[in-house]
Amino acid sequence: MSWNAFTDGAMRLLENTLTWRTRHHEVISGNIANLDTPGYNRKDMDFQQILSSYSQGQLQEVSLNLTKPGHLPGADPGAGLVQESWEPVDLDQEMVRMAENQVSYQTSVQMLIKKLDFLRSVINGEGR
Repeated sequence: MSWNAFTDGAMRLLENTLTWRTRHHEVISGNIANLDTPGYNRKDMDFQQILSSYSQGQLQEVSLNLTKPGHLPGADPGAGLVQESWEPVDLDQEMVRMAENQVSYQTSVQMLIKKLDFLRSVINGEGR
């Protein structure tokens, strides 16, 4: 039996949210790592735009991409997920963005745990 038989739209959205938040963390970390790189412009992900695109059926997924046949596959953020902001990196702002992203990630994890707890109780026949 497929895992999809047990999941609903909310669980799939939460799964995608965790993927997007993980990718956003990587983008923020990259900005911080390049703080002193001359000419580097910060990159960002517009989560509201990603969520809006997803809800309209325009799936935004993080996929694997091979740039050359001999390379190992790496994460490609997908079209439009990561954009250059043309702004310099501000460490304080990046730390705030990282904290906000972490809180959002943890919120999604907790919501997914609640959904799985509910599924577990249904399977076990609890709550009768």
